[in-house]
Amino acid sequence: MKGGVRISPALVVACVALLVALSDVGWATVSQLVPNKSVGTAQLKNNAVTSIKIRNGQVKLADLSRSARRPGPRGPRGLVGPAGAPGAVTRLWAVVNGSGSIARSAGTTSAGRLGLGVYEVVFGQPVTACVYTGSVGDAAAATGTSGALTVAQRAGNANAVRVETRNLAGAAADRAFHLIVVC
Repeated sequence: MKGGVRISPALVVACVALLVALSDVGWATVSQLVPNKSVGTAQLKNNAVTSIKIRNGQVKLADLSRSARRPGPRGPRGLVGPAGAPGAVTRLWAVVNGSGSIARSAGTTSAGRLGLGVYEVVFGQPVTACVYTGSVGDAAAATGTSGALTVAQRAGNANAVRVETRNLAGAAADRAFHLIVVC
């Protein structure tokens, strides 16, 4: 061949060696990005990711360190909301003497003794859908009264509760008591 470019075997070997060397570096770079073809922790420098580079709503509580999870200072107390619907949760109560008179109460209109150990406590609203509980107990700050007590809805009066008290032997007896009605 006259006047043409002649490729020597040494040039071919040098080119192949260069190709292998460059492809190895390229493969190492690509292999580090293979999992998701994206940048991972190993490729990031410290402080490289700033809040402007994070999409809003992408950082979760579990992603934050414990020191970052501490609550801030308590804010001011809000305004008091409106009262609930009538009868939503109402607490009515009475402390009644053994004679049937009211010692103190909330939401009652009257109380009375109907017979030996039998009382009626009348409230200012219907109590048929409420819960009643009571206990024998002195109306004053004394040592108390022993005995037993049962409570039930008062037949014929939707606003009243019937209370029966007994002594420790089980016989009807006049006893002071405390009554709570929750509606």
